[in-house]
Amino acid sequence: MDTDPIRPVADWMKSTDLVEVSYKKEGRGFALSTPDAPPPIPAGSLPPSRFLPVASEAVGVFQWSQPGKARVAEEGAEVAEGAVLGVVVSGSGKLTPVKAPAAGRVSRCFADAGEAVEYGRPLFLLEPKA
Repeated sequence: MDTDPIRPVADWMKSTDLVEVSYKKEGRGFALSTPDAPPPIPAGSLPPSRFLPVASEAVGVFQWSQPGKARVAEEGAEVAEGAVLGVVVSGSGKLTPVKAPAAGRVSRCFADAGEAVEYGRPLFLLEPKA
């Protein structure tokens, strides 16, 4: 594996108080952690949940809908698979839709319009249809 492309990230990370950083785009990415990072939770060690978290896939400002579209994600609302629950607006103005990974009911909303969000931050809990 060629580590040269991520070396600047590792050097930058040493100058911060971060203990873990990950990046993913179009199916490719990397994750780095320091010795101070908490150990990962082993797969299968958590009990099953009826809820499905929906996380931000970008860094930016959360908005409830695309410009000119109605808000879909209200707590208790039924949504279809692929429904746009909100958008994350990056500094360059790029809109990244937050889509429902399955059909179901929005159980909880964790962000509000105008709130800054990071990659991987949970925005919703979805209760998929059985």
